[in-house]
Amino acid sequence: MRMNLLNVRCIRNLLTSRWFPILPQLIMLTAFGLLIAGGLRVTTDDMDFAKILRNTNLANLLVWSYWWPLVIIAAIILGRVWCMVCPMELIAYLAGRIGLRRKIPRFFRSGWVITIFYTLVVILGVHTFAIHRIPQRMALYMLMLLAVSLLVSLIYEKRAFCSYVCPVGHLLGLYALVSPFEWRADDRAVCKACKTKDCIVKKNHYRVVSRSCTSNLYPATIKNNQNCLLCTQCLKACPHDNLRWSIRWPFADFFRTIELRAAQVGFVLLVSGFVVYEILSEWQVSKEILTWVPRHLVSALRITGSVAGSVSAIVMFIVFPGILLLTVVAVAKILSRASFGAIAKTFALLLLPTMASAHLIKAIFKMSSRIPYWPYVLSDPKGVVTAQKILAGKLELDKSALNALYPAISFAAASLLVIALAATLLTFHRSPVVKKLDPGVRVPLLLGALAYWGIFGLTILKWRF
Repeated sequence: MRMNLLNVRCIRNLLTSRWFPILPQLIMLTAFGLLIAGGLRVTTDDMDFAKILRNTNLANLLVWSYWWPLVIIAAIILGRVWCMVCPMELIAYLAGRIGLRRKIPRFFRSGWVITIFYTLVVILGVHTFAIHRIPQRMALYMLMLLAVSLLVSLIYEKRAFCSYVCPVGHLLGLYALVSPFEWRADDRAVCKACKTKDCIVKKNHYRVVSRSCTSNLYPATIKNNQNCLLCTQCLKACPHDNLRWSIRWPFADFFRTIELRAAQVGFVLLVSGFVVYEILSEWQVSKEILTWVPRHLVSALRITGSVAGSVSAIVMFIVFPGILLLTVVAVAKILSRASFGAIAKTFALLLLPTMASAHLIKAIFKMSSRIPYWPYVLSDPKGVVTAQKILAGKLELDKSALNALYPAISFAAASLLVIALAATLLTFHRSPVVKKLDPGVRVPLLLGALAYWGIFGLTILKWRF
């Protein structure tokens, strides 16, 4: 029997309040402004200095080492709760009220805009311009996100930025499939009998409170956690109080029919490669192995500077995952008549539990590893002086707390990988998407997914134990 959290008075009072989620969104927008201000005019062209500055600048530390990891953790545990309070959604709503409200182009609805946007952020933003290391570039990136959300929302109808452009929300939607919580209509029969359909009717799209869904969702037909932003507006709009936020088994969506689109396969492959880099780069031995090919390629082509980072990222985040996908698909095609698309989509689905688990492990590593910097960031929020002292060898960080946490973190990482392995095997055994394929297709799909899991399993075992 489902436990409906909306039956808990304090939760219901919060989510039905006319000030929710507007007030939290305003708070987050203010926080965004402060973080942007904290990063502006703090810059460097010295990449060795930037590696330290990213941890000593308070704004940069908060964004990349705590905000982003916590967003990932929250999505995996609770679903798209960040989208619930994200200031971009507030900007999209306000701009939509005065904008042109044009129909969403087909290319947007295909999902490729999000995949391309995320690719540019990861390859150009992170690995070319180092937005994760240089505070001013981080600030400019955040300003760009605000500007894009405003521009898209002024042109297109409904929640176009959140649904078809924002790469953060798309990633969180995939990870929300893991969550042990779901937002659904409580009784579909009540929805069917409803005459007014206040939760989806067009005239309610731009209300301040009790808006109908502008993510093109009808609560009675929501099948998984991917697309619902948990904005709670349908709860306020429903005249029958027929919504529930309930507890379920983790990974429940994987045991139902999930139809990934071609653009989502590309998105998963990119993120899967990125997460491999994020984990393997934590240990120098595995980092050397992973970067051997791109390093020698860059050297052979005599590429230097920021372009070298772009080339390396393309190899690790596009070429390597692409080789894995094409190998699995080629073997599966030899053994069956299944289509390329069906094989690729199913393989991407099988990668998701491991990808989410590895991203969660990286979040834990990152948040814990930054503990030694906290005694200094509050007294020197810009972080320049502290970074100069560390680089010059005049300041040694106290890593005693980090060393004390080492066994617990290692155990947590191993446990999460075991859970990911179990989820992958259960998905393979129970997913209707997998069952539709011929037995000959399933074996290479499983072996490919286990090989991907093995990259993390072997790294964690050899490094942490």
